[in-house]
Amino acid sequence: MSRKTAVIAGASGLMGQHLARHLIATGNWDVIGLARKPLPIRDMRWIRVDLGEVADCTRALDGLHEATHIFYAARYDHPEGVRESAAVNTTMLKNLINILDPVATLTHVHVLHGTKHYGSQLGPVPVPIDEDSPRAPGDNFYFEHEDFLRDRSRGKPWRYTISRPHAFCDLTTDYPRSLGLVFAVYASIQRELGEPLWFPGSAIAYETRTQFSDLSLLARAITWMADEPRCANQAFNVVNGDYPRWSEMWRKIAAWFGVNVGAPGKIQLTQLMADKGPVWASMISKYGLRQTRLEQLALWPYGDYILKPEWDVVSSMAKARRFGFQDSVDSGAMFVRQFEYYRAERIIP
Repeated sequence: MSRKTAVIAGASGLMGQHLARHLIATGNWDVIGLARKPLPIRDMRWIRVDLGEVADCTRALDGLHEATHIFYAARYDHPEGVRESAAVNTTMLKNLINILDPVATLTHVHVLHGTKHYGSQLGPVPVPIDEDSPRAPGDNFYFEHEDFLRDRSRGKPWRYTISRPHAFCDLTTDYPRSLGLVFAVYASIQRELGEPLWFPGSAIAYETRTQFSDLSLLARAITWMADEPRCANQAFNVVNGDYPRWSEMWRKIAAWFGVNVGAPGKIQLTQLMADKGPVWASMISKYGLRQTRLEQLALWPYGDYILKPEWDVVSSMAKARRFGFQDSVDSGAMFVRQFEYYRAERIIP
C-alpha cells in the first residue's frame, strides 16, 4: 500500500489530535498538522499558520506538493453560546483549498461538521435524522462549506466527504467542552456534599433519547471515508449507534459514583457550580488530586446546552452501514471508561 500524506487543519484541536494519532498508528500515513499553536505530538510535522489570513496561508502552504489528503477539523474560536461566524469559517476552508488544490496531488478532502446541519439544537426535527434531512433554517458555515466543496471538486481528481457527529466524547482531561468531564466533576462534587445527582433539565428532557460520538469511532469513520471510493462526495452521520434515554444514562452515571439519582428539576449547572470552587479546592487537598481549577476543568454551559432539549436527538447510521462501516460503541460503557481514566489520572477522587 502506497503511503499517503495527510494535512490536518485544526490539528491542535481535540478531534485534530485524535485523528493525527490514529493515522500515525496505522503506519500508512505521513501527517502534517496545521495550527496557530502547534502541539508536541510525535511522528508528525507541524506548520504554524493562520487559515484566516490568505497571505499567511500562501507563505506556509504553497510548497506542500506532497499532500494527498486534507482533513479539515478547524473552527474559528468562539465563546460558548455565541454564534459562530459563517463568513470567517468559510474563508478559512477556502484559503486552504484554493492554495493547496493547484500545487498538491490531492485525492481526497474531508470536512468535519455536526448535527447542527439539521437544526436539532433549535427544536424538534423528524427522527431518525438521515443525511437527506433538510438543512436547518438560517446561516451555517456547514452549508457554505458543502456548497463550496461540491462546486470546487467538479472536474478535479479529488473527491470530498463530510462527517456529521454529535456530542464529542473522549478521555481528554484538558478540554473543558467534554461531557465526560462535566458529568464526572459534577457527580464527584455532589457525592462530596452528600447531595443527589440532580438532572439539569426538565422532566420532559429526562425522558428524551440522545446520542454521542466517541472520538475513536469518529477517527475510524473518517479514515474509512477517505479509503472507500463509494463514499465519494457524500456526507455521513457518525454517532455511537445507541440512543439511550437520559433517564437511563443518568442512573448509570449515578450508580458508578455511588450517589442517589435526583429528580429532574430544571437546575442550571452553570448556576449550581458557580460557588463550588472552594469545595473543589478542598477535594484536591483531601484526595491528593491533580491541581486543577474548577472553572477551567469543566464547561458548565456546555452541559446545560446538551441537557436542555425536550425532544429526541437521533441520527441514523443506516447510510454508513450500507456503505460498509459497521463500528459502534456502547455509550454507557464509554462513559465508564472515561470515569475510570479520570480517576487513574487523579482528576476525580
